[in-house]
Amino acid sequence: MTFRSLVFASLLYPTLAALGEECQRYLNVKGLNSPSDLAEQLATAEAGQPTPCLENVTAQNFYAPNPKPSIQGATDTTNLNCRYGNPQMWQSCGVCCGLRPHFNWVVATCEASKGVGQFCWNMPSCLTSGSPKINYVAAYQFDGTNFVLMDDSTAGEISPEGVRGNFWRGVGFSALNSSFQWSGGDWTTKYAPWARGSGPDGPRGVTPPAGLWILSAENFYYGAFYMLSQLGLNLEGKGQPTGTNCWMWELDPVEGTAGWSPGQPLPGNVNMDYSTENAQASGCMPISYTSRQANGLGSEFKFPEDFRATCAANPTQPGCQPSKENIHWGGGRQGTQRFENLWDEPYVFAVVVDAKGYWIYRWRPEAYGGHSTGWPGVNRHYALRTLGPRPAPVTDVRGLKTDVKGDVPEAVILQPSLSAEAACLRSSVEQVTWQWGSDALAAMAEELGETGPGARFEGTQNWWSSFTDTQQNANYPASIMGLEAKNMTETYHCNVPGSFSCDCAVEQRDQVLKASKEEEVLV
Repeated sequence: MTFRSLVFASLLYPTLAALGEECQRYLNVKGLNSPSDLAEQLATAEAGQPTPCLENVTAQNFYAPNPKPSIQGATDTTNLNCRYGNPQMWQSCGVCCGLRPHFNWVVATCEASKGVGQFCWNMPSCLTSGSPKINYVAAYQFDGTNFVLMDDSTAGEISPEGVRGNFWRGVGFSALNSSFQWSGGDWTTKYAPWARGSGPDGPRGVTPPAGLWILSAENFYYGAFYMLSQLGLNLEGKGQPTGTNCWMWELDPVEGTAGWSPGQPLPGNVNMDYSTENAQASGCMPISYTSRQANGLGSEFKFPEDFRATCAANPTQPGCQPSKENIHWGGGRQGTQRFENLWDEPYVFAVVVDAKGYWIYRWRPEAYGGHSTGWPGVNRHYALRTLGPRPAPVTDVRGLKTDVKGDVPEAVILQPSLSAEAACLRSSVEQVTWQWGSDALAAMAEELGETGPGARFEGTQNWWSSFTDTQQNANYPASIMGLEAKNMTETYHCNVPGSFSCDCAVEQRDQVLKASKEEEVLV
């Protein structure tokens, strides 16, 4: 469709004029006259799977968390039901159709249990019995001003002041983990908050307008701290009574990698835990994958919008040249989003989900006098019940370019969201599928205001639009979203079975320590 014909089409479809530039361009690229044409194409894209899917309200009411909030300021998710996207929505009589944005944490370990998960094969005994050593895990709901502790999703010693935990004293997570026992599998042992009775009576999980999870550990050398939908946690915890666990969304902020390709070399040393935001796509929360794809394979940096100014001021800085760089913003094996964790070194991780994406922080309390972190109210052994909306800005340059070494005191990694316009641009370089077609249609429905009950495109969702900006971005460089993998030049010595140990450290750090000791001797 030419620009002239697009203008003519806007006369036939007046609402089309309300679409943004990128969403109008999407229709042009795909040869479509209107969003309705895209919806019609999606309706026939999957044989035997009518789009939108048919929601099983009875099952949702029994297994899904309560859409009504218990914390003032949290979002009522009743009208955020996702009915376009992931094919799992059509499984088991529609129990997954209508999934809402309720997310919660999982901690996965190699602790002895029944069988050994694929992530735990070939691990030395020191690791399986000594990592992780967790003080507490806390979940917070943003109320529009602050983050408020969610007791039913927090594993620690809870009081009116907040949550406490100390692994060495046997209080906190270690004393309560049996009550959070979940279903093991690819990891030998797992813990999560899930509803043992009816879903609405169990944990609600984090929802818009924003959420926060905190994990404090005396040792997180190897393990996983990741998030799934609360509906999925409930179903998996019950043994999949409907025949599915509705695996339609996953975020992995900190994950060991031995299970990605069992028996094969790891992408980094065994104690380098990776961040990944594209382990599973929903069709209702679009994800970027690479910087080039997110910017439509073009040469201009357009998205995320918040980095346009910094890239315009310094266009050659890492992350600002999408046509010349291949940066995996989604993380994973080819990404640089990872944390090296040293043995028996205390760390505190904080994961924020808001309108701008997934913000993953890590602090080394020893650098803050042994107990504090960069987030006021968050300590190695406690976190207050109410926390301010953001931590102090990360200033250590080593913590602003991903690939975080074990001795870095503070770091932040961002895996960016996609606004409506960004979703249209990202989808324009893909075929019209359940994922990319649904992402584009949801963007258009949002711009036209046609997403709610009874609307033309009811059931389409871009959940990012329901979240708020909690102002995490402290004028950070684009490098917090990742670098090209070629920048990681370490010589790995703990990344193949048989070489795994509990004292791995990257070569550069070993050299720095050696040089420091030699200087001390000279002095």
